[in-house]
Amino acid sequence: MIIPKLPVVHLDTTLADLYRENGIHGSFIVTMYCVFGHLDLHANFPRELTWPEDEEPVPYSDDPSEQDRLRKVILGLKPLRRAWGLGNMEVLFFGPNITAKGVKTALSQLHPTQRHIPRFVDLNKGPVSEQLRGMTTMTTTGAASGAERQNKQLLFWRPQGWMKEHDCLLDPQEAYDINSKKYLLTSGMRTPPSTITDLQTTDLSPTSSSSSLFHTRPVPFVVKLCRAGCGFGTYLVRSEPERAATLTALATYRRRGVGEVLVTDYVDLAEDLAVHFVVGAPGTAHDRDNPLILGVTVQTLTAGGKWTGGHIDYSAQARLADYVRATLRDTARKLPASFVGWAGIDIVVDRHGGGQFVVDLNARFTGSMPICFMAGHFWERRGLPLAQFAAFEYKAGHADEIYERLYPLVQSGRVVVTATATIDESDCDNDSSSHMADIVWGGRDQGDLARVEREIRDSLGEKPRAQLPEVAE
Repeated sequence: MIIPKLPVVHLDTTLADLYRENGIHGSFIVTMYCVFGHLDLHANFPRELTWPEDEEPVPYSDDPSEQDRLRKVILGLKPLRRAWGLGNMEVLFFGPNITAKGVKTALSQLHPTQRHIPRFVDLNKGPVSEQLRGMTTMTTTGAASGAERQNKQLLFWRPQGWMKEHDCLLDPQEAYDINSKKYLLTSGMRTPPSTITDLQTTDLSPTSSSSSLFHTRPVPFVVKLCRAGCGFGTYLVRSEPERAATLTALATYRRRGVGEVLVTDYVDLAEDLAVHFVVGAPGTAHDRDNPLILGVTVQTLTAGGKWTGGHIDYSAQARLADYVRATLRDTARKLPASFVGWAGIDIVVDRHGGGQFVVDLNARFTGSMPICFMAGHFWERRGLPLAQFAAFEYKAGHADEIYERLYPLVQSGRVVVTATATIDESDCDNDSSSHMADIVWGGRDQGDLARVEREIRDSLGEKPRAQLPEVAE
């Protein structure tokens, strides 16, 4: 198919530029993958045993096709989504789920100086750990010279066991520890009053007369898995039916190996903000005593607390930065002195007292990173102060057909497609293949954002997926 010529997107900056400007030097190679401790993503990319993450609900679906679909999302769309905005860095991608052709289309929208440099490893050619032993020497064609392999450090989204053999900007074990919600409590951050509870020694029967915390604590309260993302593994216990459902879910998680959970006070929130920032090298202007705020976004959540994306108001960034600065500075000072780079925190504001509480720390790349770099594109050049992002699913013969369907919106610059991936290829009907895309769009106000979103969904013929249960029995 012929892809229409796409307008160039000029980002305000890139992660590579931010790192260099804030004393974080080096030649980097980046991996944006996450591997769980209960799911093999590929025969040559097995489950993670050294630094496993708590599960999302989908891997425990009894439907093998649903499990396979999740593998394709993790190996396909998610790494592409997180790479947009990295700038002049090498980025490791695993084929055959990601192809050079698919990456080229997304990158063609960026100015050449702002494009990342994709490197590909074919999962069908052997175990990941063996192929990655030469990762810092890889080029698109083969091994690099001795000079090229010097001073190249690994940046990662989530740590994995194979990284022990490589020179990493952040220590993988330390990164693993501080990205646990348990660290919110042990570090002394401004988090709601919380306790850590051991599931292995707790009675979790919904009908029990046990005096355990889960049975006797007055509602409302919140239970969180320590290592689950996007709101998965978070239970808002606001009624007795929700208490019973939470106990049932926790019993299932316990059988699957989850040992500890965070139990925290419920905050009746007036605002739910995500702050995205960079911690520069020690002694620089934006070290952990004064982190550089790149964006404050408003979280989009379901009624059950699941993260589905967010929006940003570029015209309000100065005010919002001042609003959260004290909480951010306190949080950054609780990070290890060795931590540098991009990070994000979620702040909820109490409706009754106005207090700010940190309810999540993402000491890593965040899903909202790209939208923080697009004020110039949407607001300064097009007069659109708001922007929003989300993932969309659509049926088409080819993933890049999305550029044809959204052509007027893309050509005007109101919509930017940052990543596409094929999730399910049909053998019998070429037009029924399933694809996903990450899309950012701008608007004049909330109503305009909603109108553009409806236009995107109508153009893609997207039908909402049935919501899966939090935990499959």
